[in-house]
Amino acid sequence: MAERITKIKKQEKTEAEIKQESLAEVTDAIAENKDSILKAINLISTLDDAKILDALTGAVNSRGVIANKFSVELNKEQYTGLISNMASLVFLLGDLDVDDLSELLNKVNKGLHVANQANPNQKTSMTGLMRILKDDEMNRSLTYMLNMLKGMSR
Repeated sequence: MAERITKIKKQEKTEAEIKQESLAEVTDAIAENKDSILKAINLISTLDDAKILDALTGAVNSRGVIANKFSVELNKEQYTGLISNMASLVFLLGDLDVDDLSELLNKVNKGLHVANQANPNQKTSMTGLMRILKDDEMNRSLTYMLNMLKGMSR
């Protein structure tokens, strides 16, 4: 009969085996991501040629000085309004309907273009105003602007 097992020994890998497995894992990852790694190397080389890596290294090494200069500059009186209104501006941007605003700004751009082409000395008479009101597009534009003013006044 066989001898009874009284002790179970855990198989432990040697340091050389662990290194070999790690090296194989890294080699596999390099092989799978060869194109990305080559692009990253090319990017780093381009940044180094442009001396941007040197600037970034200097900025990281001097980050305390840079942060101090930013905080001193932002504490100046001239920036208090900007900093206090920045959060409100971000929330305002979230409330805007971008499609409607884009359409309105396109119309404003077209209107500015036409207004810049017009004679600045030209005056509008009552009959000219009546002719403008008969034009469907102009009538729609004036009505739109009047409705916008009406909405702003509420």
